[in-house]
Amino acid sequence: MTHGRTPRRPRPVNANPFGAALRKAARLTASEIADTMAPFRLCEKRLREGAASEDQHAVLHTAVQIGLGIEQTGIVRGLREVFEDAERALAGIRARATQGGAWRATALHHHELKAVRQALDCHEFQLAHVSAGELHAVARKLIARTQSSGGNFTRRTLEEITL
Repeated sequence: MTHGRTPRRPRPVNANPFGAALRKAARLTASEIADTMAPFRLCEKRLREGAASEDQHAVLHTAVQIGLGIEQTGIVRGLREVFEDAERALAGIRARATQGGAWRATALHHHELKAVRQALDCHEFQLAHVSAGELHAVARKLIARTQSSGGNFTRRTLEEITL
């Protein structure tokens, strides 16, 4: 009897709970880390060459935000300054690139290039120390925060980023 309440919907039962737990608790392999870092490294290269698009800048900004999210969870600590420096550098690059209204690739200052490169190195270090479940939780939180603040989220392939 529900006494006027909607009846409870049972949750689906996982047929392999140990497999699910293992997938979420397992650290990323070296090839998974390399696959994850490939778009970030490509975008950093394009930025360094002075030919980065606005989408490539957004990819780098996403890497920094994920790094800050991992730092915030307390999984890997002590890298906040590095990511905040990169965030400031990317904000400066965006400000110069959008001065005329539309995105226009701009030259970098050496300290901006160093901050972005160092943040990517630290992000790679973080990826080696987080589990797949922790990384996905941080990414889901970042996506939800972006969408709730009025931003949009688009999933891109490596080929779409390079265009």
